[in-house]
Amino acid sequence: MNDTSVTLVNTGLPLAIIGGLAALLPWLLTPRGTRSHGRVLVSVVLSVLLLLAASAGVFALFDKRSLLGGQTLAGHGVIAWMYVRSSLGAAAVWGPVLAFVWLGLAQRVERLKGEDVVRGRP
Repeated sequence: MNDTSVTLVNTGLPLAIIGGLAALLPWLLTPRGTRSHGRVLVSVVLSVLLLLAASAGVFALFDKRSLLGGQTLAGHGVIAWMYVRSSLGAAAVWGPVLAFVWLGLAQRVERLKGEDVVRGRP
């Protein structure tokens, strides 16, 4: 991540991984037959927290610098904060993806509720 040039490996691949996680995590965390928008919201919020951590991890994984050489504990905190800041910036990529997945999950809840009404279940 510290290269001066933007390439597929140092920028495109990490963002593709993070975007894929943003599309996959909410679907995995939401129970398939839920009819509750509150449960969908909990899954999306949990996805946001996991995406922040995963983004920081992906950026750390793709960083070519040696992070262990000669660093004090305070230095590791600064480096960790750098990755957290990077993961907040990556929200520009996974945020819209997560918003569309949330919309899809909300539509599924409404579809299931509508099917229940048609079948005569309260």
